[in-house]
Amino acid sequence: MKIKDVIWTGKMKKVLADNSQVLFLGGATGCSKSLVAGHVVMDWLLNLPKERTQFYIIFKDRGTGVRNFLHNKASFYNMYPHLRADYSPSREGGLQFKFYGLHGEKIVYILGADDRTSWSKILGSNPDGMWLEELSELHIQLVRECFGRAISRRCRLIATTNGGLPSQEFYTEFLNHAIVQDPDNTPAAELAEMVQDKPYMHYYHFNLADDSPHLGEEDKAKLRELYPIGSFYHNSKVLGCRGFVEGAAYAPLMDKAIHLRDFEDLNQSHLKEIVLSVDIGSSTEIENKKRSATVATLVGFSKGYQRAVVLEHYIVPSTSHDEIIKQLENRIESWWVRHMTKFTKIVIDSAETILINTWKNKTRFKTLEIKGAVKYVKDQITLVSRCQLKQQLLTQERLLWTDRAFASFTAHTHILLDEDGAELDLNVQDNDTADSLTYALTENWNYLTKQERRRR
Repeated sequence: MKIKDVIWTGKMKKVLADNSQVLFLGGATGCSKSLVAGHVVMDWLLNLPKERTQFYIIFKDRGTGVRNFLHNKASFYNMYPHLRADYSPSREGGLQFKFYGLHGEKIVYILGADDRTSWSKILGSNPDGMWLEELSELHIQLVRECFGRAISRRCRLIATTNGGLPSQEFYTEFLNHAIVQDPDNTPAAELAEMVQDKPYMHYYHFNLADDSPHLGEEDKAKLRELYPIGSFYHNSKVLGCRGFVEGAAYAPLMDKAIHLRDFEDLNQSHLKEIVLSVDIGSSTEIENKKRSATVATLVGFSKGYQRAVVLEHYIVPSTSHDEIIKQLENRIESWWVRHMTKFTKIVIDSAETILINTWKNKTRFKTLEIKGAVKYVKDQITLVSRCQLKQQLLTQERLLWTDRAFASFTAHTHILLDEDGAELDLNVQDNDTADSLTYALTENWNYLTKQERRRR
């Protein structure tokens, strides 16, 4: 490919003109993300100051780097041979080549994420710019190291990716915090989990319809038909969205436009009952989503138990029973004051008998019943039927979340099915969130299950 063969879309031009410190390019396969990322990198290399001489391009392994960059006719390495010397191996840095910038020669290293000895040594020498190719396939320790170096060195970083799993740390720790560019043309599945609180990071989403000028319509049609709609690979490769693995318990049934509501639009006067349900974990580091934590869910039930609405969602450190009680009572005090007659009970994992008894003795809210959760009733309430109840309520549009419980909504998109049809317990915070909500629902099992559909 030569420069005259490149078809530049408006989005590509915006990326090339973007001066943000960190750029994320996500989306479907075949949308020229790597092509435009390479031109961004080439521009950075051309303009790097004289004293900044080291740049790193990192692939999942070195073989991929050789195939997809050094041997790829569409890479800037092969499109602009007059701007660089031939690559060569080195004992110090593996594969590398010289790039002739406007302010002197630069050394570009081609690294594999699978070779920790290599990338640990090289990154320790203070990079002056980085390109991470296919974030979803890179080890998270490498990704963390690269972002830390980019911030401490005040250098620029660009990363590309197809859709990964929503729970992957490259999303939760980094990409989700970028500001979405062109949000009107970014899928809802992407926007749903974006925090967008770091203005020095920008995110661009590429799709097959608008951003794949080098693919013909026949190629696009074949790609769309390649994977079953709703499968992880259809979400990841065709839509370019974070995908839900086949076997997701609730994600295929969840629609942000239906199941997630603005708290301010909630008519609290229509609530018949309010319940706080609590699942107890062991972690004191609530930021670590991979560890079990204490999660509480405040659920409101509408008149006739037509709907269950997740009002708020709390995660507290599991330091001691007294501290758990104190923190959660502080969170719910305003609800108890405003809705004393409707706020009926606190339901706790029935295995936590010491906490249940301690809370009964220490509570400041004497009108609340404090009890163990209903977790099993023979031939009626089981791990499988508890999961089926949520699925039924979602299908009937009777299980909703407010935006104050967005973390609970998101957690349920991550929950997987076990082989027997129950929720797969991975002993992570998402499972605690799911259990916490389940305890509130089983309290009103008979009311919720006797209705075949939501009355309009």
